[in-house]
Amino acid sequence: MRQVHLTRRALLGGIGAAMLPTVATTALAQQGPYPQKPITIIVPWTAGGGGDVIVRMMGASLSKRLGQAIVVDNRAGAMGTIGSGIAARSPADGYTLLYATVDSHAIAPAALKKPPYDAKKAFVAIAPIGSTPLALVVSPSHPARNLNQFLQMAKDAKEPLTYGSWSVGTISHLTMEVLKQSKNVNLVHVPYNGTAPLLQAQLAQQIDCSMNALSVVEPHVRSGALRLLALAAPQRMQEFPDVPTMKEVGIAIDNGPWLGIVGPAGMPEPVIAQLHDAIEASLREPAIVEQTKKMFMMLDYKPQRSYQDFYVSEIDRWRQYVQTAKVSLD
Repeated sequence: MRQVHLTRRALLGGIGAAMLPTVATTALAQQGPYPQKPITIIVPWTAGGGGDVIVRMMGASLSKRLGQAIVVDNRAGAMGTIGSGIAARSPADGYTLLYATVDSHAIAPAALKKPPYDAKKAFVAIAPIGSTPLALVVSPSHPARNLNQFLQMAKDAKEPLTYGSWSVGTISHLTMEVLKQSKNVNLVHVPYNGTAPLLQAQLAQQIDCSMNALSVVEPHVRSGALRLLALAAPQRMQEFPDVPTMKEVGIAIDNGPWLGIVGPAGMPEPVIAQLHDAIEASLREPAIVEQTKKMFMMLDYKPQRSYQDFYVSEIDRWRQYVQTAKVSLD
């Protein structure tokens, strides 16, 4: 029988390796139950916006559930990449979280030549919040009564029709580019600096159509100041049963901007699970459900691992759209 001789170094190394899980578990336990101090949620957009309102509402509930203060820190700029970059460089201990959107985590990193973070590697997806429908609208004086008529007019027009978005490289821009490619129509992009300036331009009939948040245009659709042609949403909405979704008319966009909470990669699994469950429970509270319904937000309650898969797939999907549309933010 062949004898195996172990050196002292090898023996100690093997013992040390075997002890690693126990040491890690013990170290985590010694830190005490999470959380031990206030938690910061970075919102990479200006205060007062729809996402900021939701995070603050959710934060009040989370504070009660977790027993610690929730601090909302607005770090706006560069399509959400400034605040997101700060979060990416933060310790992965569960005390710095980030409000993430399709613009800041799927589109901007693909459109920037030198993005400040790798959205896949720098973050872990913790819990979804939901999505908000996008609305394709025209002025009431426009001859097109529905989307098919508008697309036919765009094909027949001697001069290209114009469409507005709330900024270059946002989902309102990319969704219209997907429409152009899907239907082979020539539309000229006119970007604005936010949803409010885009709305004003549409109301003033400075553009033929625009892709804006439904929550922004809905009062004007109700008043007759705008005509709603289609929605980027998973299914037809109860409030507008006669308005088709983009997918219904053959355009591969089945949702508007998605929103969620992520954290720096490397966070402990128990902390991720605890945060996911607390966030989901908060989003199920009747007061928050009612408020989000008024904002036309469709809440989502995916399990954490399902949300992680969705998050990664969205990064890949929108990268393809950015490349096809040749969108660059540099």
